[in-house]
Amino acid sequence: MSAQPPPYAWLNGGVVPWDQCVLHARSQGAFWGANVFEGLRVYRDEDGQRQVFRVQDHLDRLRRSMKSLHMEIAYTDEELTRACMDLVLANDFEADAHVCVVAYFGLGSTFDPMGRTTETGVHITSTPVPRSAAHASGVAATISSWRRIGDDTMPPRIKTGANYHNSRLAQHEALRNGYDTALLLNQQGTLAEAPGSCVVVVRDGQLITPPGTSGVLEGITVDTVARLAEEQLGLTLQHRPVDRTELYVADEVFLCGTMSELLPVTSVDRLPVGDGTPGPLTHALQNHYDDAVRGLGKHPEWCTPVPARTGGAA
Repeated sequence: MSAQPPPYAWLNGGVVPWDQCVLHARSQGAFWGANVFEGLRVYRDEDGQRQVFRVQDHLDRLRRSMKSLHMEIAYTDEELTRACMDLVLANDFEADAHVCVVAYFGLGSTFDPMGRTTETGVHITSTPVPRSAAHASGVAATISSWRRIGDDTMPPRIKTGANYHNSRLAQHEALRNGYDTALLLNQQGTLAEAPGSCVVVVRDGQLITPPGTSGVLEGITVDTVARLAEEQLGLTLQHRPVDRTELYVADEVFLCGTMSELLPVTSVDRLPVGDGTPGPLTHALQNHYDDAVRGLGKHPEWCTPVPARTGGAA
């Protein structure tokens, strides 16, 4: 990401200068992480046309998260989509970009961060995200000492900011110990996910990912992978528990998420995955995914073009 902040953000109805996109420190969204959010990816094609990938699917998941928290906001999906477009146009990044839509609980009438409130708002930010070099070379992962939260404590199915303290603990532990990322096990001792990404394992030509009941966010990118694998490669993505040692003996492992895209894992706990380089199935799926996000595949409906101007931007 760029070290310089973008010029604009979006807050409760309009595009504002980046520094004016602020919440009060006592708001529940800031104090407790009492919010729900979605990250969308904006891709540019060779002609400079921008495409936002699977917008409605992300907004549908945002609504499911809001339902679980008894949250209502003042904006329709159409208004949120238009807000994302306005912000993309206002910032006008040359690179691919990430757009983060956050619905949050406000201060409430008593200013008690634990109190019940129906006061809500929405902020949207966008940053440039050129593709990481690790997309080609892969990353080194470790099994985290931290266990993944579960549905009976902090439900991972709800994409809320508070849940990501769990991911942050695991990721920072991995970085301190010389790895690029972490893999979290759930309370049953089987694989859950990486910080901010789902995990797919390849064994004997089969694609495997942990099920939604294993402590994972129900991923839109992993759903994209499943559909591309079936349509393009004739492979079915199996959803089943994955043991820790299966990661050690896997032929390939890759992460998938909006930010990470399809990111090869080339070692786990210093043990090489396969021959220690990104594998052929991972590479093939990366190519099909690249076509899909730029509107070149079999699912043009996944891509929403950013119009030249939608009105209301800066």
